[in-house]
Amino acid sequence: MQLRASWSRYTKVSAICLLVAAAMDPGGVMLAGAAPTGGRTGKAPAPAGATTAPEVASGVNAAADASGTTAPVIAPVPGTSQRTVTFAQLGQTNGLRLRGTEGAGDVNFGIRLDQSVASALLRLRYTYSPALIPDLSQLKVYLNEELIATLPFNKQDGGKNLVRDIPLDARMLSGFNRVRLVLIGHYTMECEDQMHSSLWADISPQSEIVTSTQPLTLRNDLSTLPAPFFDRHDNRDQSVPFVFGAPPSLAVVHAAGVVATWAGAIGDYRRTRFPVSVNAFPSKHGIAFVTNDTMLPGLDLPKVDAPTLRMVSNPNDPSLKLLVIQGRDAKDLETAALALVSGRAALSGDATRIAELKQLPPRPAYDAPRWVRTDRPVKLGELVDNPSDLQANGYMPWPIRIQLNLPADLLTWQNTGVPMDLKYRYTPPVKPDDSSMSVSINDQFVRAYRLHAAGASSDKSHMLVELLSDGTMADRKEVRIPAFQVASRNSLSFQFAMEPHKEGMCSQTITNAARSAIDADSTIDFSGLPHYAELPNLSFFAGSGFPFTKYADLAQTAVVMSKTPDKAELETVFSALGQFGRSTGVYADRFEVLDTTQTDRFKDRDLLVVGGKDAADLLTKWGKNLPLVIDQTRRVMQAEPQGYRGDGATGSALAASRIGPQRMDAVSQGPLAALVGFESPVSSSRSVVAINASSDDGLLSVVDAIDTQGNAIHGDLAVVNGASTASYRLGKTYFVGDVSWWTRIRYHLSSHPVLVGLVALLAAFAIALKCFGWLQRRAARRLEK
Repeated sequence: MQLRASWSRYTKVSAICLLVAAAMDPGGVMLAGAAPTGGRTGKAPAPAGATTAPEVASGVNAAADASGTTAPVIAPVPGTSQRTVTFAQLGQTNGLRLRGTEGAGDVNFGIRLDQSVASALLRLRYTYSPALIPDLSQLKVYLNEELIATLPFNKQDGGKNLVRDIPLDARMLSGFNRVRLVLIGHYTMECEDQMHSSLWADISPQSEIVTSTQPLTLRNDLSTLPAPFFDRHDNRDQSVPFVFGAPPSLAVVHAAGVVATWAGAIGDYRRTRFPVSVNAFPSKHGIAFVTNDTMLPGLDLPKVDAPTLRMVSNPNDPSLKLLVIQGRDAKDLETAALALVSGRAALSGDATRIAELKQLPPRPAYDAPRWVRTDRPVKLGELVDNPSDLQANGYMPWPIRIQLNLPADLLTWQNTGVPMDLKYRYTPPVKPDDSSMSVSINDQFVRAYRLHAAGASSDKSHMLVELLSDGTMADRKEVRIPAFQVASRNSLSFQFAMEPHKEGMCSQTITNAARSAIDADSTIDFSGLPHYAELPNLSFFAGSGFPFTKYADLAQTAVVMSKTPDKAELETVFSALGQFGRSTGVYADRFEVLDTTQTDRFKDRDLLVVGGKDAADLLTKWGKNLPLVIDQTRRVMQAEPQGYRGDGATGSALAASRIGPQRMDAVSQGPLAALVGFESPVSSSRSVVAINASSDDGLLSVVDAIDTQGNAIHGDLAVVNGASTASYRLGKTYFVGDVSWWTRIRYHLSSHPVLVGLVALLAAFAIALKCFGWLQRRAARRLEK
C-alpha cells in the first residue's frame, strides 16, 4: 500500500514537472485561454477546418530563427489558394515599435467576400530588449480583440531576430480583421521608469499573415455591388476585365470609360487595370458590355428592350461572376453604365431594367470630392473618415495625419502662408514642462506649441487655455503654413509629445491615460491661393490628372484614339480614366471619345491622345508643337530655346536644360514610349497630353510609369524606356488660370530681374529728364519776373 501511494505521488509530481517544463519551454508559444494538451511540446489542437503549421522548433506552431531567415511556409490544403501578405504591404512600412510597459500596435487585414478561409497563420518576426525580465515580460497577441497567444521572453534570445508561427482560428476571421500586439515589459523589480529606454520590442515590417482560402460561390445579386468585382477588404491592386461581344465602337468605349472612372474612384489608393477581351470569358470576375446584336458566344441571355444590368455566373467557371451591361444599342449601354455608377444603391436581384434615368447637372470646377475645397475654409473633420482619426492616446503617440489633395494649379508665389485655425485638446501635464504639440506638412516642420499645465495660460498674445469638464485642456492657435511647402498631395501631421514626471527614485506620475485630439471644427483655408499655372507640366498630370480633372466629371475633356482601337489602346484609355477617377473620387460621364479625324470637335477641349498608328499620324501633323513624335520606327524630336521657370519638381532644373539639336529625325527599331504635353493647336490655353509608343506594350508601360515612377515625371516630355523614366522640358510653355492683371504682370516680371532693373533705370531717367525740364521752365519764369 505504501509503495502504491509512493508511486501515485511520484506520477503526480512527474506530471506536474512535465506541465511546468512545457509551460516554461523558451521556444514555445503559450496559447491564451487553454492549457497545453499535446504532451511535453505543449501543442494546442488546431482549429476546426484549419491546417497545422509545421513545427520548426520546440513549442506550439513556433519557429525561432536567430539569424532572421525565413521559416517554412505552411502547406496549403488541396483545393485552396495561399496568399502571403507582409505588414509592410498592409500599411506598416516601418513595422511596429512597441515602447514602455504597455506599448501596443496593430495591423489590419481583410478577407474577400468571395473567399472562405480554410486556415490562417501569423508569422511574427520580432526582436525584444535583452534587458527585459523573462518572468514579468511577454508579448500578447490579439485577433479581433480576442487574446490568442502570449509569447514569453527569455534572456538568451534577447536582441535576436526571432520568428514565431501563430495559427489563427479561421472561425474568428471576418471581412475586416485586426491583429493587435501588446508589449508587457519590465526591466526591474522595483522603482521602475515606465518610459525607460530598455522597454522595447520591434515588430518587423516583413512579418506575414498567411491565409489559405477556398473560392466561395456567391448568389447573383446586384445588391452586393461593387463586390465581387471590387472588394474593399482587399488592399491589393485591382484588375477588372472588360469583355466585349464585338470590337467596340467609340460610343461603347465611352460607356466602358464611365465604368472605368467609377472603378478607379472606389479603388482609391489601389492601382486599377482593365484587361480587354473580345468574345472570350475572363479567368476572374469581369464586366461585359453587350448589345442585342453583339452577344458573347456562350452567354445565353434574352434580348432586351431597355438598358439592363445583370449579374450572371461565368459559363466557364460558376464561382466567377459577370456583370453584364446590356442594351439594344450603344446608347442603351451608356444609360445602363450611368445607372450602375450613380444608382447602385437601388439595385437588387439578378437583373434590373432601367426605365428612365436623368443625368445630373454638370459639376463646377475644382469640386472633386477627394480634393480640398479652395473656395472656403474647410473643417478638418471634413477631411477624415472617422472622428477617431483626429485622436491619439499615450505620451508619445503616433502622429495624427490628415491627407490634403489640392488642385495642381494653385499659385503659391509670394503668398504669406495658408491660414489654419487650430483647436486642440490634451491631458494637461502635472506641472509646467517641455510637453509640446508640433505641426508639420509633408514631414517638414512648421510650428511647435507648448502644452500648458492646468491653470497656466497660453501665449500672452492669444487666449487663455481652457480646462474642460473631462479634465482635458483646450487651446487654440492661428497657424500659417508656408505656401511653398504645399504641393498637390500633402500630409498634414500633428505630433503630441508628453513629458513624464518623476518625484523621486520610486515615485512618478506617468500614466498611459494621456489623451490628445485635434478638434474637428479646426479649419484650414486655401481660398487665398489663386488658380494660375504654367503648362505643360506632366507632374500635374501624373499626380492628379490635371488639367483634365479640373472638372471632376471631365466635362471639358476629349479622349482621342483610333477609330478601330486595338486591345492595348483600349486598356490604356480605360486605365488612364481609372486614374482620373482615383484622383477625383467620383465617376466621370461628360467626356467625349473621338477618333483622330474628328478635329472639328477638338475645339475648346483638353485632349488626351492615346497612340496607335492613327494617333501617330495626327501627332505628326501637329509636329511643330511637339517635343517628340514616336512612330513604329521613326522618332522626331525638336527643342525650343527658352528661359526657365522651375515647375516645382525635383530635378526639373536639369530637365529645363536644352539638350541635343533643335531638331532630329531618326529611324530606330528599338522599343520606346513617351508621355508628351503641349498646347492644343486647335484652341489656345487648352492642353494636349499624348501617350505615344512604338508598340502596344509601350503604351501600357507609360500607364505603369505614372503609377510607379510618378515623381520622375515632369516638364513636357517623359520618355519611358523599360524600368527607367527621364523627363525634359523642350517645347513652348503657356499659362492657364485667372489672376488679376497686376498679379500677372508682377509674376511674369519676377523671372526677369535684369529686365526689371533696366526698365526701372529707364523710368527713373525719364522721370529725371521730365523733372529737369520742369525745373528749368520754372527757373526761367522766376527770372522773367
